[in-house]
Amino acid sequence: MGKLKTFKSRGILAVILLCIVVTITVRAAAQINATDAAFAELADLLGQAEAFSGGHGVGAAGMMGSIGGQQAEATKSGFFTLLPAGQSGHMPRQSFTPPTAADIARLSCFDYLTRNIFLVDINTRLFETDVCVTEFLTKNQHIDTSVEGPVVLIVHAHSREMFVDSNPYDLMTGVVGVGRHLAEILSREHGLAVMHYTAQFDVLEDGRPMRDGSYERLEPVVRRILAENPSIQVIIDLHRDGVREHVAPMVTYIDGQRTARIMFVNGLSRRLRNDVATDLAHLPNPNQRANLAFTLQLQFAANQMYPGFARRAYLLPFRYSLHMAPKSILLEVGAQNNTLQEALNAMPHVANVIASIVQ
Repeated sequence: MGKLKTFKSRGILAVILLCIVVTITVRAAAQINATDAAFAELADLLGQAEAFSGGHGVGAAGMMGSIGGQQAEATKSGFFTLLPAGQSGHMPRQSFTPPTAADIARLSCFDYLTRNIFLVDINTRLFETDVCVTEFLTKNQHIDTSVEGPVVLIVHAHSREMFVDSNPYDLMTGVVGVGRHLAEILSREHGLAVMHYTAQFDVLEDGRPMRDGSYERLEPVVRRILAENPSIQVIIDLHRDGVREHVAPMVTYIDGQRTARIMFVNGLSRRLRNDVATDLAHLPNPNQRANLAFTLQLQFAANQMYPGFARRAYLLPFRYSLHMAPKSILLEVGAQNNTLQEALNAMPHVANVIASIVQ
């Protein structure tokens, strides 16, 4: 009987402890929900939050905070827009001189072009007929900034790409944060309205990372954004490169700062099969020539303004995210062995290069 009473007492004690734990847990959850609700309400009131679609946010620290002192417009669709605040003039802009007849003649040599400007992947082929240097370098790339709404869209097909010192749980320490910095500079220093879309296309709805299919998941979203914002004229898909472990970090020094080198990427929708170049009919790109013209001008400007900053533009077999607008670029900033600061240091110069071509 004594043992039975002891057993019952222990059982009652266990139940009481369980009830206490459940009560504490429920109250904590309620407080967390209330805190999240307060953050969301405050974000809506201030209009300075980044809304991450699909539930893949970076926490309150990543969502809240200053956006360079500019007016910003937050939405619940996974993007925020930086509105132009005019040029402050405190950041010196590198001068750019349009290509001369001698420049055009030099670049018109196809052998020179493929040795110094373009790096053609071994799985595809570039033909001389793909590039008309005179046409490409003299093409007017200016955009209409008098329109209402964003004129530049920045997206990340691979939002989980990080740097050597990134926090893998904080997207703002990877390419997403670099994209945000670029958006701020384009808006603040160059007066360009920028939409930075921060949804993750390399993460499935259940939260599992999945790079395969990222571009297919990105396309319908970008097309919807373009339909809803016909003012957008430039699309930047911002990445960082992946290199082998023994490759040294790709850096240059600009104004004394260690700066990640950049690389423009284009897709040719053409693949070599048994050494025969075959167009990929299932990946049409009606903007391919326009994409190449835009890249060639950006590459020329980068080489002139910041020698050694841009690696050769990489031409690959597929089309990636480039086929939805004439002025589309896939931009690689450094690689996984670069630091976040090196990547951030590159953004003022990327913004200068872009502005020199589109303004």
